[in-house]
Amino acid sequence: MSLENDRELMLRAISLAQLGPESDNPRVGAVIVKNGTVVAEGFHRGAGTPHAEIDALTKAGVDVRGATMYVSLEPCNHQGRTGPCSQAIINAGIIRVVFAASDRSSSAAGGATALALAGVEVVAGVERESAERLNGPWNHWAKTGMPFVTWKFAQSLDGRVSRGIGLSTRITGPTANAFTQDLRGRVGAIIVGTGTVLIDDPALNARDAQGEPSERQPIRVIIGNRIIQANSRIYSTPGERVIHFHTQNIDAVMVELGKIGVSHALLEGGPQLARAFLDRGLIQEVITITAPVSFGSGPMSLSTAGGAPSVNDAIALSDIHTQVLGGDLLVRGTVGTR
Repeated sequence: MSLENDRELMLRAISLAQLGPESDNPRVGAVIVKNGTVVAEGFHRGAGTPHAEIDALTKAGVDVRGATMYVSLEPCNHQGRTGPCSQAIINAGIIRVVFAASDRSSSAAGGATALALAGVEVVAGVERESAERLNGPWNHWAKTGMPFVTWKFAQSLDGRVSRGIGLSTRITGPTANAFTQDLRGRVGAIIVGTGTVLIDDPALNARDAQGEPSERQPIRVIIGNRIIQANSRIYSTPGERVIHFHTQNIDAVMVELGKIGVSHALLEGGPQLARAFLDRGLIQEVITITAPVSFGSGPMSLSTAGGAPSVNDAIALSDIHTQVLGGDLLVRGTVGTR
């Protein structure tokens, strides 16, 4: 196979990986090629399900001895809820493995070495950046033990997130709202403060185009000491469990969420909670959706000590992407140095 063919097939493996959910396992895709023909594809569907390599091997339906496997992440080398993929590849008679990103976790790494010691040709790093970007939240969680946090908020043209303090305000249109629902279904948790729950009374679940709860739901997380009534929508509507952390210690909250396997959390709280997360360096990504309206007054996206923004409130973003959502404009970027 040429390097160009390797890249093309690896991109296919990465596209398969995107079909999997974000969870306490990375998203991984695999493609098996024999005699120049793709004979099987697979991807990981979440914790406790077969890894992408095993999924592809199971689907092959032909003798794969002498074949090449393309996998977006280095095959694992440990016994967890499923067996080591490196050994399954060796047993299947695969003679060449091409993978994109190395496994950064301390428990599962070492698959490339095991394969090489068994005589399998190993090629590493093909489309590495694309594969690592796909699993950015998981890589962050594996390294820090805490979730990768995406801060998502909607605002008016003049930077207001509401028409007034304490007022629940719908800002964006249906296309942007559909984007938000899809995003909610891809993360492990949604985080808000007690103020957001008391003012907006949100359900904080992921919903489909018909308004029905989606198949995959995020954990709903509330931070703060104020009491939330049992008949609030967050408790009375279908969705994943609700965890109310009666604390102001957001570092401790993030550690606890990391322990239960949340690798990616969506921060949808108000200006005060966003400021607390930002000041603690706990936000890795920002998504802002700006609507073509101007309120003239109302709270800004971040609370400020003096009441007015200063140069110290500036957030530097890199790797910026923009997208038009109906009549609204989305800007997405990773957080850099302020």
